[in-house]
Amino acid sequence: MELNLNHLKYFISAAKAGGLGASAKAHNVSQSAISQAIRKLEESLGCDLLIHSRNSFKLTKEGEYLVENSESIFKQIDFLKDQIQSLNSEVAGRVTLATSSTVAQFLLPSLLKDLKTRYPKIQLHVTIGDVAFIVGEVKSGRAELGIVIDDGHFAGLERKLLKEGSFACITSAEIKASFKKPEFLVTRESPGVEELRQVYKKRFHSEPAIGVEVESWEAIVSMAQMGLGVGFIPEFILDYHSKVKVIPQLEELGKKIRYKMYVVHKGAHQLSRQAEAFLEVLPEK
Repeated sequence: MELNLNHLKYFISAAKAGGLGASAKAHNVSQSAISQAIRKLEESLGCDLLIHSRNSFKLTKEGEYLVENSESIFKQIDFLKDQIQSLNSEVAGRVTLATSSTVAQFLLPSLLKDLKTRYPKIQLHVTIGDVAFIVGEVKSGRAELGIVIDDGHFAGLERKLLKEGSFACITSAEIKASFKKPEFLVTRESPGVEELRQVYKKRFHSEPAIGVEVESWEAIVSMAQMGLGVGFIPEFILDYHSKVKVIPQLEELGKKIRYKMYVVHKGAHQLSRQAEAFLEVLPEK
């Protein structure tokens, strides 16, 4: 006997409600209809899903496993319905995206402008965090897409290259840079302080002095503008700041440290049309 999705739906409902009666009421059917559906589901699977007794409702280990792993089936069915119904309609709806504050502030506006020009009925919902947060949001399904600099922890996710480049060592444009023993302003996230240490030690045969570790490139730029140290940032941020400059003596050092920025997701087959539309407007690399 093939598995019947209605039987499965009734079983999950009863398991969550903790009884047949509550499930029957929720679906506006008789309690016996729920009971029969569960029996037929057990027959199709060849195992008991409930520990059958007169006054209790308890799942077997097979029943617990089925509840834990079958809800995604109905989510996928709802997703397919939405996709099919929208095939002949204008792309609209919400895209959920996780990224860093720097990307949201500088790179995202131009991407959003292109997206809204081509698909004006799409709304973008953005959450902000570090690399671990972004990857976690995407893997959990809370965000369809993530934009993040590669730190080697993207296992299980598909990715599309958005941007690549090198780092820069910066100071205030109003300060005459002195390269004696600078204190660096860095992030712990990769690429960050560890990569800087390796390249600096190879070039100057000593450890770099770390003045501040802060997980915000914007904070680093602000501190560098105030002359509080040498900011170590991805070079694309320079396009948006006229009050900082690259330190000539450290320019080659920064260029040796590369970054790659990706849009990541769980797989094209799981993306909504809105998310697919977002990927379409990305610049080709």
